[in-house]
Amino acid sequence: MDRLFRILLGLCVMLAAAQASNVTVSTLDTTVNNSTCGTSRACFSDPVSCNPATDRSCLFVSTKSNGSSNLNFELRGESQGYIAVALSTDMNAGGNDKTYICANINSTVLFVFALLNNNTLTTQSDVSSIANVSGSINQTTIQCVFNVFGLNATSRANAATTFSIVLANGTVYANGSLSNPTVRTVTAQLDLSNVNSTNTATTTPSTNSTNASNVTTTTTTTTTTTASGANISLQHGLSQAVLILLGILAIGMM
Repeated sequence: MDRLFRILLGLCVMLAAAQASNVTVSTLDTTVNNSTCGTSRACFSDPVSCNPATDRSCLFVSTKSNGSSNLNFELRGESQGYIAVALSTDMNAGGNDKTYICANINSTVLFVFALLNNNTLTTQSDVSSIANVSGSINQTTIQCVFNVFGLNATSRANAATTFSIVLANGTVYANGSLSNPTVRTVTAQLDLSNVNSTNTATTTPSTNSTNASNVTTTTTTTTTTTASGANISLQHGLSQAVLILLGILAIGMM
């Protein structure tokens, strides 16, 4: 009975995760690396210029233009929980930044679209701007490739694809919910469609609302992640999954 309970609980978490995300994730058969950086893709990483294929500490994303306001993303990193890339318009992490999350849910890729505000993630149900999502998990290596359409940096002086890249990771709790992110790096504002854009000029990770002119200081801002800060919750899916679990257990005990 105990083994059956654990199996059913795992199935319920996976069911809840699937219900919490409206994005279908296909299997990714390729390896995300830095081989095309500067030639066909713009690359951003922490540590700077690392190769995720050989450096397990490397959190990496590359971008490629698919049109005037459309981008293809390749995201890779090591985590037992999730990795994420957010797009900031002000060189600060947490101003309602569009955030694309790849999570490991029982060795299955869950893709979540959220807004990051003051280090709090709020999941978004409208994923119409996201397409062609594929992913893979190999132990702690998470990879995701996806397209985002209709980006708008809301600045007439910049291209629609000019943003600061925010790279982050976090924890997936036993109930399937995601912790607030730990920000690894925030880049300067760069045109993500330009293959010559890199994160050689980075700002210090910041999740407050300080003015953009101040974030290039060498003072390090520490980001603290606590379990109580978990915001992306799979409560709706979990509630349905729990009801299913209770029903199965009730039948099994009859």
